[in-house]
Amino acid sequence: MPLFVCGSYQCGTHCDPPMDCGPTSPDSPYNWIKDTSLESEVIDNRIPVIPDRVTVDLSLPPAKRWVEVGKQYADKADLIIEYFDDMLPHPVVLAIDKIASHLVGYKGFGDFGEEMKGYAEGLGIDLGYVVAANLVYQLESVGNTCDSWNNTGPTGMCDDDDWSPSMKKESNDADIVWYESEHYKRTNTGKVKTGICTSVVSNEASNSKIIHGRNLDWNLEESLRALILTVDFVRGEEYLYTASSIISFVGILNAMKPGDDGFSFSMDARCQGGKLWANLMESLAKGAMTPCQHSRVVMENSNNFDEALANFGSGDLIDDGYFIVGGARPFDGAVVTRGRNRVIDVWNMDETDEKKGWYRLETNYDHWSGVPSADDRRTPGYKNMESVGAENMDEDSMLAIMKSWPTYNEHTDLTCVMNAKENYYDCMWWSDNK
Repeated sequence: MPLFVCGSYQCGTHCDPPMDCGPTSPDSPYNWIKDTSLESEVIDNRIPVIPDRVTVDLSLPPAKRWVEVGKQYADKADLIIEYFDDMLPHPVVLAIDKIASHLVGYKGFGDFGEEMKGYAEGLGIDLGYVVAANLVYQLESVGNTCDSWNNTGPTGMCDDDDWSPSMKKESNDADIVWYESEHYKRTNTGKVKTGICTSVVSNEASNSKIIHGRNLDWNLEESLRALILTVDFVRGEEYLYTASSIISFVGILNAMKPGDDGFSFSMDARCQGGKLWANLMESLAKGAMTPCQHSRVVMENSNNFDEALANFGSGDLIDDGYFIVGGARPFDGAVVTRGRNRVIDVWNMDETDEKKGWYRLETNYDHWSGVPSADDRRTPGYKNMESVGAENMDEDSMLAIMKSWPTYNEHTDLTCVMNAKENYYDCMWWSDNK
């Protein structure tokens, strides 16, 4: 998930000072993937940390579910306040606080609005900050400064409201030229230090189990990475599923429901760019959900892989996205490509394709399209998967792939490996070893 903090293809008109919009692209664009010094810096200077683990009981009234978690981490609340005060213009912070009581009643939030109230109570902070945390992906498009602009795809070129199957085609370099040209208009001499997300589901040949790897590349400061939690969701005495989240956030980033009918999911960003704020306003009017909240609904209302796949394809979303889903049966794995209002594509594993059909790897570009040369994490990801092979795939091999450059990069905040069939859920956030 990227930090888009200038805004709407306006080359920094919200920035202070404004950024130069002139066409000053260099002849040989910087390619971060080939920067060996950056690779060494990242690989050699970060250490994994196991997130704290908490329990949320869904049998409680929504306003009570997160109160104890909030109290447990109330001493971290200042970090949340500082993040939004730094990221958003002060008038936006004030406006969100004023309308927070109305937003929590927004129909797309459902019970999540009451959960936010309880979280704010436990943390001891204004409700507006918790509402902002739960719209963080959308609000980052109206941010304060240019310093943390991520400069990365997706390119924002997808317009799926009028999409039809006949429009799906293989793209060429011309289709993705925006990526590099707009980057250099915005940054001139700045380097692309990128990475958004990578998710992969694989069919392990010998035991016919599905192994799911994911890297969340949100580019958080270390103090915020330390707020990442592993959450066990229960209903009374019944265990439901395990997920990754972050303090003040009631949505989930990835999750696993274990068992013979179990499944796992992760999500990657799709089609980011200049229309996010307009999309947010339109979607709020329609009662759409954020992808992270929608994912909780799916986890709590799906009994198996097939139901999860169908449910990830349903409903209106505030943002486009990719849902990467793994099951517990052989070849239960797929990438669901979502527009805001419809399914664009479901890319299932293919048992007949011996070379590539046993896995599905998604970065942040439609699998039938090309990728920008400046952000080609797909090709090395494919290469690493095929060098291991289905016959040698296990949890350790998947972790090694997720820790391989450039799948793992300086923006990687969280790495997880999941196996629903065997109730395996191993996540770690990355600390700078300084």
